[in-house]
Amino acid sequence: MLKNINRNNLISKGNDNRIYVFLAIVFIVLAFAYPAFFSSPNIKALTTTCLLPILASIGFTYVMIGGNFDLSIGSVINAGSVVCMGQFNQFFRGFGGDAGGTGALVGAWALAFVCAIAIGVGIGALNGFLVAKVKVHSFIVTIGMLTAVSGFVYTYSNGNTISVNSYALVDVIDKSVVSLPYIEMITPRFLVMVAVVAIFEFVLVKTRWGYDLFMVGSNKESAFQAGINTEKKVFLSFVISGFTAAISGALFAVSMNAAVPNYGERGIAPLMMVLASTIIGGTVMTGGSGSVVKTAFAVLTIQSIFNGLISMGMGFDAQVLSAGVLLGAVVFYESFSLYRQSLRKGERPALLKEAAELRRGLSAGSGT
Repeated sequence: MLKNINRNNLISKGNDNRIYVFLAIVFIVLAFAYPAFFSSPNIKALTTTCLLPILASIGFTYVMIGGNFDLSIGSVINAGSVVCMGQFNQFFRGFGGDAGGTGALVGAWALAFVCAIAIGVGIGALNGFLVAKVKVHSFIVTIGMLTAVSGFVYTYSNGNTISVNSYALVDVIDKSVVSLPYIEMITPRFLVMVAVVAIFEFVLVKTRWGYDLFMVGSNKESAFQAGINTEKKVFLSFVISGFTAAISGALFAVSMNAAVPNYGERGIAPLMMVLASTIIGGTVMTGGSGSVVKTAFAVLTIQSIFNGLISMGMGFDAQVLSAGVLLGAVVFYESFSLYRQSLRKGERPALLKEAAELRRGLSAGSGT
């Protein structure tokens, strides 16, 4: 019996850290299948493609830990990108354009990012209010918000790409801090991503607020009985999701020096990437468990697979298929694990050991 208990503990720990094992396997396979995978230029390209989904996945992970879904995240990314680009053009002209010099650039970009973040936080707050206060299911709320925000994005941009004429910020955020092989991937945008991941992981695992969010996702009724303001926790999780989605969209648009209103409609949608990464990273669909860092490693794992497929001459169809297979397999595994847990609910290992010893004693007694 003890062996079974230890085996169950080992399986549980392996499941909790499955993303690291999965990432190692993917790296080993790609190292043999595509030797140039670990070249410095490819590593830089790989990390660059990870930046947007990692940032967007942070808030989504918070929402799922709280026991909800935010399906509007793709439209919020687009909203953050078009608002940032559009408002920069307006503010830059208002500050005098090129004649305003560096001051006009800095002021216009700062206000543009404030506007992008404000639109993301506003959308997240509305989602959170409807879910936490009005008690509408998050699936219904965020599906409706996805449609509404997509309409706003197309209206704001007139359905066109919004570009800017200044390349100053692009040159800054994507310039390598150190121009050395395998370190050139470290750019200001990369450092922003690392800082945001570290801050939100710290809040999640090292603060009372994060502990309370885990409790809300595990059992909302018990959390409420324990004195936790469950509505506030759910509300703020959606606000965080809107914030991280908008800032990821704005930074991505700046790196491309343009924003499109339909990013993700061709190929793999941001929502698909974020959802797959969050679940593959170990965040439980029913809430109460998850990690921002593991979600980030899941993004790296999926993007590594996509990178390898592209390098082997495969297109978006292969990427979409692989993402779907991965997500389907993990969802099936997660559902099976939840089913097994429900069967073991209420078991106490110490009592199981005593029961086994009692059965052995009764058997020995009957044999004599």
